[in-house]
Amino acid sequence: MDNRSNRSRLISKIHAQKNAAGLDDATYRLIISGASGKQSCTECSMKELKQIFVDLNSVLEKQGKQTFRYYPRWKQPTVKDAVTARAKKILGDDWENRLNSFTQTKFSKAKYILCTNAELLSVMAFLTNVERRAEDVKK
Repeated sequence: MDNRSNRSRLISKIHAQKNAAGLDDATYRLIISGASGKQSCTECSMKELKQIFVDLNSVLEKQGKQTFRYYPRWKQPTVKDAVTARAKKILGDDWENRLNSFTQTKFSKAKYILCTNAELLSVMAFLTNVERRAEDVKK
């Protein structure tokens, strides 16, 4: 994801914070001005937007309301991320040991995270086979 999408997401969160805190426009603009010296979020840098976000969370906290969280998206999910998520779902609590055993046997690699993308596709096929076998047992 590019920085612009992170920027848009953060501005959306800031507007949601404003609404949750019940701030009028004048008070909201004062908070923006105090954190950045600017009048609008669209004029602010990411650093300034993050400060505005923190300041609005402080307002919410003082009001006894739930604060917001913001996690930037810096990268697209990788094949490793997909394998990890699927393995956790299919293999259960011992997923990492089982996956590493498979990659040691199949590719002579100590851990699955050391596999190439082509090898990770084979790991996905292995996970598919495990999932199918589990479904057959249920039938």
